[in-house]
Amino acid sequence: MNKVLITGSEAAALGAKLAQIEVLGYYPITPAFPAMERLSKYIEDGELNCKFIRVESDHSALAAVLGASLAGARSYTVTNSQGLLLMTEVVYHAAGLRQPIVMGVANRALSAPHSRFPEHGDAVSQGASGWIQMFCENNQDIMDNTIQAFRVAEELRTPVMVNYEGYIQSHTLEEVYVPEQEKVAKFLPLNRQPALDISNPRGVNTVTSPEFYTDYKYKQNEAMLGAIKLIPQVAETYNAEFGAAACGLVEGYKTEDAEHVIVAMGSIVSTARLLVDELRKDGKKIGLLKVKVWRPFPAEAILAHLKDAKYVTVLDKNIVFGVGGALATDIKAASYGYGNKVINGVILGLGGRKCGINEVKEAVEHTESSASNTNTSEWIGL
Repeated sequence: MNKVLITGSEAAALGAKLAQIEVLGYYPITPAFPAMERLSKYIEDGELNCKFIRVESDHSALAAVLGASLAGARSYTVTNSQGLLLMTEVVYHAAGLRQPIVMGVANRALSAPHSRFPEHGDAVSQGASGWIQMFCENNQDIMDNTIQAFRVAEELRTPVMVNYEGYIQSHTLEEVYVPEQEKVAKFLPLNRQPALDISNPRGVNTVTSPEFYTDYKYKQNEAMLGAIKLIPQVAETYNAEFGAAACGLVEGYKTEDAEHVIVAMGSIVSTARLLVDELRKDGKKIGLLKVKVWRPFPAEAILAHLKDAKYVTVLDKNIVFGVGGALATDIKAASYGYGNKVINGVILGLGGRKCGINEVKEAVEHTESSASNTNTSEWIGL
């Protein structure tokens, strides 16, 4: 494997290039734009045989790659924030039509008020759409997850979002190990399953009567649940093929004897890891659980790491208004009936607000000082 110094946007583009995408639909939006820019350069330089469809909106971008996917092409797009919201109609179409599209989402806060800074609210808004959702800790994850996402999507006939944070990751340089193109082609062979054929015209998404709709949604949900088993298998194969260390569903760090476990997804995982090391030196039994896959929700895998913990601090870079952080809400629901432990949901980093080691440490301290209160969300940095 070669080692290169690239941004998160370049890592996303490189992952899509190594996957040998055939159709790219895109409408410029900040901060996702640099990934498209790099992909268009690959196409212009003859390094990627791909049709680049320039469209008039993010809605049209996903509609274009949906059409391409229905015809059997390996398809990709990138978006974020208001662009993802504009796509929402087609997001549900793509999932319901069981198309293996992969979409990079350079997470950015939603309006109003208008923000150009990162958080996970845009991805969380699509949590019920039927897309598998992966979150990236660093630029290596972005590239690795993008490649693996195509294999998962194509085996399950279910689309995948690969989430990485705007600016914090999209515009930040990190060293990334890059696998050889020939090996990726063997790991990810193209297996066309077109739904449309010009020689045999047919309709898709026709009006469905009640006796079929529920059964269809049941099968769609079964495919999502199948990702719980498939994603770790794909990661294991990827690691064996490329000597990588890609995460499966979740990844524990010093959780074996931990009395307190921090749970997080995205870039803040790296920050929490530093805090765990710092507190361990002081003799504190604390660990970290990195959640890579949020949809489908890997409840069993998460609970396996939390079963012996007395305290759990869940860091959320999102807010579901009137409820709390999305990850904390899911963990509290999954933990019901599994013993007594303090689970503290923490909201931080919204709209790019600082969430460094001190903020995570504050969250940990708050969890241990509020043992009787597990139903509210603590806001850090107000």
